[in-house]
Amino acid sequence: MKKSLFSLYRIFKFMKDSDIKLSKKMLFLVPVIYLIIPFDFIGDFFPLAGQLDDIAVFVLMWPILKNLLSKYDKGERDLNKSRKKDPDTVDISREDYTVE
Repeated sequence: MKKSLFSLYRIFKFMKDSDIKLSKKMLFLVPVIYLIIPFDFIGDFFPLAGQLDDIAVFVLMWPILKNLLSKYDKGERDLNKSRKKDPDTVDISREDYTVE
């Protein structure tokens, strides 16, 4: 239970982060939207098969979402929005910059 709550917290934190690309956030919504919308690959009126395609979407998306969360926890930059830098801005975070 504790692990599940922590995972939900991580997902919530990921979704609220304004530096994350919207396309990456939408990947978390795909399975939820697919479950909610009435149109499926296999209609829910077919017993068992209709529910299995809903489950299959979650099973197929889980490794992708888990990978995104682990990258987010590590702070990898490929999740972040690309921000255009002002050409007149000096980057002082570089190590070769010294003040004389």
